[in-house]
Amino acid sequence: MSGPGNVGSAREGTPKGSQSLGAPPPLRLPSRQSPFAKRAARFWRLAEDNSSLAGYLALMADLTDAQHSLWEHFPHTLLPDSYTGGPPLDISSRHRDPTWREALRLIAERLDSGSEPLTALCERIRGAADEELEHWAARLLSADFEGIDPGLAPFVAAALQANWTSSSARLDLDKFGAMESGHLCPVCGSWPVASVLQTGGSVQGLRYLCCSLCSTEWNRPRIHCIHCGSGKDVAYFGLEGAGEAVKAEACAGCKTYVKLMNREKEPFVDPFADDLATLGLDILMAEQGYERLGFNPLLIPGS
Repeated sequence: MSGPGNVGSAREGTPKGSQSLGAPPPLRLPSRQSPFAKRAARFWRLAEDNSSLAGYLALMADLTDAQHSLWEHFPHTLLPDSYTGGPPLDISSRHRDPTWREALRLIAERLDSGSEPLTALCERIRGAADEELEHWAARLLSADFEGIDPGLAPFVAAALQANWTSSSARLDLDKFGAMESGHLCPVCGSWPVASVLQTGGSVQGLRYLCCSLCSTEWNRPRIHCIHCGSGKDVAYFGLEGAGEAVKAEACAGCKTYVKLMNREKEPFVDPFADDLATLGLDILMAEQGYERLGFNPLLIPGS
């Protein structure tokens, strides 16, 4: 079934905070012109190129198309107008706008394709009470993966992502000044999904982490562990025959890793789509004894 609005194609503008000249921005907010259309296109391309994961990547393309169709669905909810010392859209304290639940139900309507497993999940979402939906959201946002069905997680995450990304795109950074940026998102406090080596202008060759929830990007030094900050024992791992666009940056000291995606090698790389297309790299890192820093809410750990 169709969701509200037309999917169509949306041109993604330059993320707010990016600059062509001058000092590189510490933060890059998502464009107000929906980041989901380009992500869906990337999922479709990867589905064509990856036979073993084609079905799942195609489903994620449909899900991301649904996120794009919902971009204008959310009302202009009140945003914080001053910096209070923490993330302005903090997942631990921000009141969740109830429209995210409506968005989740609309996603379920749109993706109910008639296949038995998917229909069962969509019916479960449509039949759930508001309290149960909020329970799922709380578990996902707190990274309590034991408290949510892995099959439901991508749908819940998609609705929450659309809500938080819409809000982060409307923030006025001038009202907040400098925000602390470590390994958690300075805007909402969520974990990163991956890091991206950017191209062009003042961000050429710089590494930005991408938030798994609100799509904010924040600058972190290259060849330094995101978790412990060490630059001594950092190594890079890749899959044989998989190209140079996606690597795992791993720290031998604290045994954590984060995926590093290089737009000089592949200009269309997307932190969410290309992460799911390189699950073999996560298996390799687990076999080497490394623990991933952050996660992709479209496929929760262990599912």
